[in-house]
Amino acid sequence: MSQRVFVTTTPSHRNATDLFADRWACDLSELAPGLPGGGLPGFHLDPRPRQAAEHLGVNGRLEGYDVLELGPLEGAHTCQLERLGAKSVTAVESNSEAFVKSLIVKNIAGLTRSTFLLGDVSRHLEAPGPRYDMIFCCGILYHMLDPVELIRLAAARTDRLFIWTHYYRAQPRLRGYTPRPVDHEGMRLTLHEVTYYDRKIATFWGGNRSKTRWMELPDLMRVLAHYGLSETTVIADDPDFANGPSVTLVARRPGAVPPT
Repeated sequence: MSQRVFVTTTPSHRNATDLFADRWACDLSELAPGLPGGGLPGFHLDPRPRQAAEHLGVNGRLEGYDVLELGPLEGAHTCQLERLGAKSVTAVESNSEAFVKSLIVKNIAGLTRSTFLLGDVSRHLEAPGPRYDMIFCCGILYHMLDPVELIRLAAARTDRLFIWTHYYRAQPRLRGYTPRPVDHEGMRLTLHEVTYYDRKIATFWGGNRSKTRWMELPDLMRVLAHYGLSETTVIADDPDFANGPSVTLVARRPGAVPPT
């Protein structure tokens, strides 16, 4: 917001959500009756937090887990992770508007074990800090200019990584992507670069750089194994997904044991 706003009506959660009227990505009616609907069903219906718990948790739960969430956007998945029993959720968001929205959601949902931080996820992972029992990386890898570096940093801080991401596969709808061959620690990879042209619109929810680079799926699996997360399970692979091919997967370090 660029100006101070005084609200003189009866206090309500709707007053807070209306600060960003028509700019919410998520379906807030899932969160509480009377809130705006029509967005993505992230608070309850989205299966990805549950998939993470089923494949990386214990008995489908995250009890005792300290979770790092990369790019929470508006906190919908954060709510699910906390309901799934996470001991703590540290959610790092670079988009300042999305960060404020997440605080509104935290207030409405009554989250008590989740902390939202404003800043860059790679800078957070580079800084000294704890290891996490799981890193939840949903909808962010394909927004990174250097996705390989993000995986390297994440693998240094956890034994369990959940990923949902678009990936590059040659097809007519992905025209305009420029191949960028890279040599990373002896691995020959090809990243596919595209420029954001919609960064100025109010509902832009992409990355914090002007360009992004998509990985190919075989390269993604190679990089995970290279950094020790070699026990991988592809939960869903949808090459015909809207906006580009997508994959849901988990990667684990061999011998990883649940937190006690």
